[in-house]
Amino acid sequence: MAVRRFVGPLRRVMAAAVSAIAALAMTMVALPVLPSGPVRSARATEPQSDVIVIAFQTNWNSVARECTETYGPEGVGYVQVSPPQETIAGAQWWTSYQPVSYKLDSKLGTEAEFKAMIKECKAAGVRVIADAVINHMAGADRSGTGVAGSAFDNAGNFPAVPYAPANFHDCTANVSNYNDADNVQNCRLSGLQDLDTGQEYVRDKLADYMAGLLDMGVAGFRVDAVKHIAAKDVEAIKAKLAKKTGRNADDILFEQEVIGSASEAAEIQPSNYLSTGKVSEFNVNARLKQAFDGDINSASFGLARIGASASWVPSDKAAVWVTNWDTERNGSALTYKDGAKYLLANAFLLAYGYGQPHVYSGYYFGSNDDGAPGATADSVPDMTCPTDGTETAGAWQCAQRWTAIRGMIGFHNAVAGTKVTDWKEYGENVVGFGRGTAAGDAGDSGTASGSGASAGDADGTADDMTAAGKADAGMGYLAINNSDKTVTQVFSTSMPAGVYCNVYASGDCSAAVSVKADGTFEAALPAGSSIAIHVGATRGAWSGAQRTDPTDPDWFVAGAAEMTDAQPADHADAVMDEETAETIDETSRSAGLSVLVLAAAMLLLTALARLRKGPSKT
Repeated sequence: MAVRRFVGPLRRVMAAAVSAIAALAMTMVALPVLPSGPVRSARATEPQSDVIVIAFQTNWNSVARECTETYGPEGVGYVQVSPPQETIAGAQWWTSYQPVSYKLDSKLGTEAEFKAMIKECKAAGVRVIADAVINHMAGADRSGTGVAGSAFDNAGNFPAVPYAPANFHDCTANVSNYNDADNVQNCRLSGLQDLDTGQEYVRDKLADYMAGLLDMGVAGFRVDAVKHIAAKDVEAIKAKLAKKTGRNADDILFEQEVIGSASEAAEIQPSNYLSTGKVSEFNVNARLKQAFDGDINSASFGLARIGASASWVPSDKAAVWVTNWDTERNGSALTYKDGAKYLLANAFLLAYGYGQPHVYSGYYFGSNDDGAPGATADSVPDMTCPTDGTETAGAWQCAQRWTAIRGMIGFHNAVAGTKVTDWKEYGENVVGFGRGTAAGDAGDSGTASGSGASAGDADGTADDMTAAGKADAGMGYLAINNSDKTVTQVFSTSMPAGVYCNVYASGDCSAAVSVKADGTFEAALPAGSSIAIHVGATRGAWSGAQRTDPTDPDWFVAGAAEMTDAQPADHADAVMDEETAETIDETSRSAGLSVLVLAAAMLLLTALARLRKGPSKT
């Protein structure tokens, strides 16, 4: 009896020790991105991930601050800033898209502040992408001086560049026929004076401007209105840019705005611009809106179909987002005004793997013309993030700080390079899927051809994920409830056994789920909520202490509390049986633990076995 009294406590101690080893193993599978402090890449000058935050109308000093306080610590790879060149004066946001010169003194800051921002962001592991307006200059409805004092007129005179009327296309009418490529590319877009990008002189001026930005340290460009520029002109401008900077053209990041429509002229389709860089895939934001406004599991427009069509931009060339400044104002995308649906769509996009994801961070607005909070005709004040959770027009969103966005950026980075697995639809508007195993040649894409309904399985599970392969394949798992009621469900994953933080619902791991040795977990999902777990966010390793962020909208804070309350507060201690030991062993090997740690675990197991056999073996 004395031995039995000794064996019981020792079994619990050893079980706890091995459980700790398992937790350590899982944390080593992928570098966790924790809210409690900065996580830097091995080389601070390289981007930490492919995640891009769109810092719409945010001034340079504020972007620099966010790189240090938010983007860098949370694992953001790039920040896309609004156009940096001199523009017309005006408080409206769209004045930033009417250039007057290529001087770098703008409403968002001075050239010195722009350079300082690049340097500070680079030190935080974040690279800057500049929005480049190269299709046109200011509108033909105005003349005067820009925000830096440069003169211009409606006849095509921009002496600070210099451009003269001869440097613009002859067509002075507005674009009116999208079935005619000549009309689209040589006439004026909404009255903006259209540069003749076929001229060597114009190409040279544009390349000079962009070369200066590259030399300052920007990583590349989001190129505006590319559909309105002939593909051969874009190629020629990029070739000049490469020559001026001594770079390979393919190494210069180009994200080109091309709004595709199969009904339009063949020459302006997105496929024409794939040779010069990435292309925006507007089908994504349209499909996300359609799915979340209806049934995310719809056979015709559900989430499983995203990226599945051959007519869409290939994943490795696609720039994608839930919304941007244009789509949030024209009704073609989900926005902050859609509440939980908007946040769930962002979670899906960051988890799914199709295209390069963008997180949009703008401001709450009352009318479509509204400029940044506090904007004047020639300046935008520093961004001040809200602290009361209200979505008031004229206030910044600071979406990059939202609890769920932070958590999903960490999720995205933890599963990078893997494909979608374990896709299963749990009735209308409820779906779960994982990420794991190495992605194929198509890149970090988990399109429906390898997951979801079109994978061929009746239950939507990926064909190549067998039960035998589940023990060590899973890197992350996302469950979404887009319905209007709480759903309690057993979800089947490929995750190793353990207690994982729901990074969507809380920043302090107060919302957690326990995955069993068979990869399943049972959870209650309140209406409009999600569970996001990954191998870099285990209860034993998590150090974040902030449950929600002051910038979180009120509706999310209430929903997060409901998500947390829906799960059990405590989880049973690990039981040291053969199945658990095997799981820990598999996890340890997949995580690359040292031989010494593995040997220590085996010694603990051996000691327990001997204790079980009797005092003589002890």
